[in-house]
Amino acid sequence: MKDPSSNRRELMFLYLSTFLLRSGFGGVILIFDWILVWAIEHALGVENTASVEAILIISFSAITYYFAEIGLTGYYGNKSDKLGVKPVLVYATVGGAVTMLLYAPAPFIFSGVKNAVAGLYLLAVYLGVIHFVHGIFASAKVAPTLGMINKYSTDENRALHMSFYDNAILYGRAFGILLGGVLWISFGVDAADTIEAQSRLISLTFPVLAFVLFIAVLLVKYGLHDIETELKEEKFSIKEDISMAARVMFDEKRRPLLLPWISIAALIGSASLWGPTVSFIVSPSGSVHRGFDALLPLLIVLIGLALPAPLWGIFADRRGKKTTLKVGLFGLPIAGILGLVLGYPFFKDDISISNIYLLLSLLPAAFMFSAMIPVLMGILGDTAEDQHDGKVMSGYHFVIATGEIFGIFVGGLVIGLFSILQSFTGWFGTGKEGNGIAILIGFVIFELMLVSGMIIGILRLPDEFTKEN
Repeated sequence: MKDPSSNRRELMFLYLSTFLLRSGFGGVILIFDWILVWAIEHALGVENTASVEAILIISFSAITYYFAEIGLTGYYGNKSDKLGVKPVLVYATVGGAVTMLLYAPAPFIFSGVKNAVAGLYLLAVYLGVIHFVHGIFASAKVAPTLGMINKYSTDENRALHMSFYDNAILYGRAFGILLGGVLWISFGVDAADTIEAQSRLISLTFPVLAFVLFIAVLLVKYGLHDIETELKEEKFSIKEDISMAARVMFDEKRRPLLLPWISIAALIGSASLWGPTVSFIVSPSGSVHRGFDALLPLLIVLIGLALPAPLWGIFADRRGKKTTLKVGLFGLPIAGILGLVLGYPFFKDDISISNIYLLLSLLPAAFMFSAMIPVLMGILGDTAEDQHDGKVMSGYHFVIATGEIFGIFVGGLVIGLFSILQSFTGWFGTGKEGNGIAILIGFVIFELMLVSGMIIGILRLPDEFTKEN
């Protein structure tokens, strides 16, 4: 029988490789957003960066990744059940590293075309295609990873291992977003004088992200053993895969989790895409410090959400799930109001997203909000059963990917609605500043809607989900 300590070692390699893969994704998402805004400014004019056309370009370029995940997660789950976990994980990780390099020509596609508008649309199409390819390899990682966690877990610790995996995704994406911003700033993209020089510097960020994923390749290749499987080959069908995902997540014992989990997924998807985009749009264009101004609010929010999660996990273990959820639910509005009231004297003369005093005033609310995430992860892990293989365990990820698409697409519609409103009324001022305020308000309102959906879902959870075991 295999030594349980060996299982723990392999799971740690699995979590670390997941962290690195998601770091690459987070870095790409930020640079992806900023490249498109950069190109839109040059092609359509700075005053049109918040236009409906710009929002549609960004939305449809970004959403292709998630369609690949939805369509192929079950397929690779089937393959991992037939071929084994390790071969599929190696394929996924190597493919992810190579895809990082395929993003590198994107800035030159725009700068190399004389007609800037044509270059913008070529850039958007190219990024959409590469993003889809990225999603293909990312989908190959999900099911075998969940299958390995399931095989190496017991009924007593499966929820814990699922929580570790989800935290690896959360922290990896957060770290990647910060890494992408730091690369943009440290390479001096905003300080470059010409479009060609900026293109070259932007392109250099992607090999760094590829190197991060190359380390993940080594971890998977030399840190994991394969899991033997005796399952027979099955013909894959997207229709049957979607049906399987529906059975997994609409099962009676999981159905109450749909609203809070879709809300969280939509929140993560919309915040990951529209957060960096809106932040970059409303930052002063042409400033050599623009990258820093755009990264600062993301840094504060991610610190407030990501760093406290392990502390809340420990709190939940000691005080219970129900108590932790109550603390998060009631503490969120209280901390938000207190933070803004106490911080108002310091930020009242400069209410902007790069004002450090305003951002610090929002930290207590972010800290309380983060209490609910590890509890929901643990509850979802509690529903996993021993007989679930990688294909079935990917069902919940299907729902998460669907939620992220919802967050990106509907978030774009809400932001676009405010952009249209601003174009007709001019309520929020004139020029770029007025457009920026309009889309910032639209973004904040949509995020608050998603937070409300998550809170309503939590309040409607049956007691059996929060009972201690």
